[in-house]
Amino acid sequence: MAQLRSEIVGYFGAAIAFDERVAENFKLSRTDMRCLDQLERNGKMTAGQLADEMGLTTGAITNMVDRLEEAGVVRRIRDTDDRRRVWVELIPSAHKRMQRMQAPIVEEMQAVAQRFKAEELAIVRDFMREAKEVFERQIADVVKGKGASDKD
Repeated sequence: MAQLRSEIVGYFGAAIAFDERVAENFKLSRTDMRCLDQLERNGKMTAGQLADEMGLTTGAITNMVDRLEEAGVVRRIRDTDDRRRVWVELIPSAHKRMQRMQAPIVEEMQAVAQRFKAEELAIVRDFMREAKEVFERQIADVVKGKGASDKD
């Protein structure tokens, strides 16, 4: 278990360092990049949906979208059916730039994955899914005030 924990912590550290370099390249914060990641994975979203997904207030999201729009990586689109609703979407050129920056890591990870059998990768996938669910539950508990005591 200690070795597994060490490898997971190392993986997180390397992934965070990579994300920080990508954010620096875009001249954005890691939180801004998390927003772009949400838009890349989910497609256009409302500010309210982004706020919910990221655990931020709508005010914080509005400021973030303002910054991202000024940086030229997202745009706001007014809903044609409900003029009060505004969608936020990743600008295609920003999406392509993100893909270009991530292409080397995607290629290398594909090469790593090819060294394992499908059954082994399924086990890793299941472990990662369940580990993510643990983090999501813990996030929810911290938000509800059920996290570790401040007395520690």
